[in-house]
Amino acid sequence: MGSPSPELSNLWLARAFNAQDMDAAAALYHPEASIVQLDEVHGGTSIARGADGIRATMAAYIGLKPHMDVVTHHTTIAGDFAMTRSQWLITGKDKDGKLIEVHHHGMEVPTD
Repeated sequence: MGSPSPELSNLWLARAFNAQDMDAAAALYHPEASIVQLDEVHGGTSIARGADGIRATMAAYIGLKPHMDVVTHHTTIAGDFAMTRSQWLITGKDKDGKLIEVHHHGMEVPTD
């Protein structure tokens, strides 16, 4: 489904995470998208591809019962393409109940 504009894509992802809504988070990604799975959340760094990979990635984040803060630093739009640069912080609890903090810089290519 995507967000209403590329500038809002990161905010909408944060809203989905904060609401613990995996379906809403996954819906922000194209069914053929790729996403980096981070070591702190997934136990290794790898690339998840396609709808199933996106859902698995989002499920791992939602499993943290997260709170996400995000800042979009820049959005570039060229024709039908857009790219955003973001910085985000996710706090939550791992599977053992230990507090976890994941800080990352992202680059996203939002789609409609």
